[in-house]
Amino acid sequence: MAEGSRQFGAGSLITVLVVGIGVGWLLSSRQALLDRRACDGAGFEDARQRFADESMRRLDLSPEQRRVYLDAWENGRRDFDLALGRMRPEIDGVFKRIDDRVRPILSPRQLAVYDRLEAERRAHMPERPAGGD
Repeated sequence: MAEGSRQFGAGSLITVLVVGIGVGWLLSSRQALLDRRACDGAGFEDARQRFADESMRRLDLSPEQRRVYLDAWENGRRDFDLALGRMRPEIDGVFKRIDDRVRPILSPRQLAVYDRLEAERRAHMPERPAGGD
């Protein structure tokens, strides 16, 4: 009888351990998904800021290095935005071709969501600079 209860106790312990690991994994997966959604829902500027913060953290920059690093990236960002703005007509053409293929397969509800997503994406793109022809 004692041996049977010992086996039951060991089996229960293993079951509790496995269930605990499973629940922990599910909860951490859910949290990771929520964190990812929060990042994905953030704007382009938020993503840039997260990248800069993470880069500086990993590089372990001194205050002077941080100043130079941020200044270099800010200037580079302006140059990048100007270059992207000059390419905007070509990029818009690519997105139009994508739209032409995607829109016909979407339901009316999906089209409404797609239009909102596209509006958000376009809002984050730099404008074409004046005289950029």
